[in-house]
Amino acid sequence: MKAAFAVLAFAVAPLAAQAAPLSKEMTQLARERGCTLCHQALPPRPSVDSVPAAAPSWSEIGKRYRGEPGAEDRLVGIVLRGAGPGERHWAGKTSAVQMPPNRVEISEGEARKLIRSILQ
Repeated sequence: MKAAFAVLAFAVAPLAAQAAPLSKEMTQLARERGCTLCHQALPPRPSVDSVPAAAPSWSEIGKRYRGEPGAEDRLVGIVLRGAGPGERHWAGKTSAVQMPPNRVEISEGEARKLIRSILQ
């Protein structure tokens, strides 16, 4: 029984390390501010004829930047000012060429709460 539990815990650990889903509050905020037009909670399942997602999923963003010094400030800046084609840190992994600025759609405080939630 202990061995089965250990195997199960080992198999589930990578899933837990990816990213917890956003809270209801953060999911609603993201939906209301238009974030879900391009971003999703999880990456799409790959298929032979699939086109890359428009933008990285929150779990991919969390996995890539979690624990990185300055990540929160950097990502909040990208949310607010956008990112042009020259700043494509997801090049080849997403179909969008740039992220538009979102200062009108979301406040800095809301963006920071959302980014903190993604980086947890």
